[in-house]
Amino acid sequence: MTDTRHRAPTRETPERILVVGSVNLDLSLSVGRHPSPGETVPGGSSSRSPGGKGANQAVAAARLGGDVALAARVGADETAEQALSLLRDCGVDLTWTSADPRRETGLAVVTVDRSGENSIVVVPGANGSWSVRDAAGLAEALGRSGVLVCQGEIPAPVLDALGEAARAEGVRFLLNLAPVVDVAPGTLRAADPLVVNEYEARLALRALGCGDSGVDDAAVVRALRGAGVPSVVMTRGAAGALVSGPGTEAAVPSPRVVAKDTTGAGDAFVGALAVGLARGEGLEEASRLAVRVGAAAVRSKGAQASYPWAGEALPEV
Repeated sequence: MTDTRHRAPTRETPERILVVGSVNLDLSLSVGRHPSPGETVPGGSSSRSPGGKGANQAVAAARLGGDVALAARVGADETAEQALSLLRDCGVDLTWTSADPRRETGLAVVTVDRSGENSIVVVPGANGSWSVRDAAGLAEALGRSGVLVCQGEIPAPVLDALGEAARAEGVRFLLNLAPVVDVAPGTLRAADPLVVNEYEARLALRALGCGDSGVDDAAVVRALRGAGVPSVVMTRGAAGALVSGPGTEAAVPSPRVVAKDTTGAGDAFVGALAVGLARGEGLEEASRLAVRVGAAAVRSKGAQASYPWAGEALPEV
């Protein structure tokens, strides 16, 4: 593949997106409401589908026309092929995805209530077997890419190593700190952008040695920038996103939609954001696409299967 990192990316000549992250099989349960501690509630239905934040973001980007590779781990078990099925269907390059014979494929148990809100328990399985040495083995993949996308479902030392490698290679490092893991402050300061929700943003600010008591969302974003993070995107669900980077500070509204299932909506946002950045769009412009893709995803059940394809009509703000 031709190296595009030394020329300005455009829609016609986008950069490659390398996603390094998790692959899970999602076990989704529909419930009338989420149980309280110690309580049993009846479920309405159950289903199994591909998931994992890394895989979700790769599928979201590929369905929008991105040139995407995924580096990930699955187990050598019967669920691995199902977990990878939609990645294959949308043409994600799985050259750097492998099976660990000692581990099971990651599992996420997702409960979705009647309002579409979810709660999730993740068993990492093979996702937890990544090492710093494995990260070093991605030098070739990184060298072919212009945007590196990572999340918090692989070990923190691996994220630290990847952040350093991206900076050394001149590759843009999109870090979605979800879930929040104990990465080094330098990794947060390498993120361009750091993508976090309201809760994650405050934990990231504490990790950088800053307090956040009583501070509103916009001030948290500004504080993260002040602490050395090059650019920040704070996702706020139906309220859209706050975007801050060099010369850019904006509130990006989200379309109004009826949510059936919010599972994977944040990953749809990140995948779309990566596509916009790989096409050379500014952070605000890419975020405006991302909120529309995230809103489209909540209108259907499940994660990857709900993501829109390129050319599909998206909800308007």
